[in-house]
Amino acid sequence: MSRRSVIVVVALITIFLLSSVVMAMGRKVVKPAEGQPASLGTTQPEVELIKPEQLEPNTPITEEMKEKKPQEIAVQLAPDENTKNRQVQTALKNAGYDPGTIDGKLGQKSKKAIKDFQAANGLKADGKVGPKTWSKLSAYLSLNANDSTAAKGGN
Repeated sequence: MSRRSVIVVVALITIFLLSSVVMAMGRKVVKPAEGQPASLGTTQPEVELIKPEQLEPNTPITEEMKEKKPQEIAVQLAPDENTKNRQVQTALKNAGYDPGTIDGKLGQKSKKAIKDFQAANGLKADGKVGPKTWSKLSAYLSLNANDSTAAKGGN
């Protein structure tokens, strides 16, 4: 065997041994709880279960909240322009109006979506998101895209 072959073999054995040691160090032995089957060689995270009575109660709904319509409880727009535009684009998308890519830039497609939303909601269709437009549009900010048809009344 040549000297070069011996060096390659030694290097391969060293790499194999080091990787085995590193893998063994990363394994965490988790003992199964009584009455539970042992895992199949996989590690499981330790989880603390919380009983329902340990959870904090939800904030009660006040009479003032009951009297307000969803569109009157507007989400405040973000202070910076990029995030504000993303909020508008997300709300438009959730409302069923395609603003294009949600990128924080109000391009032609976003402005058309704003105008369409305004026209459908009895607002002045100027393509600008003022307080009246935002009060109606913000109701769609927290909705999932799947819920937008329900929020629009099925249209």
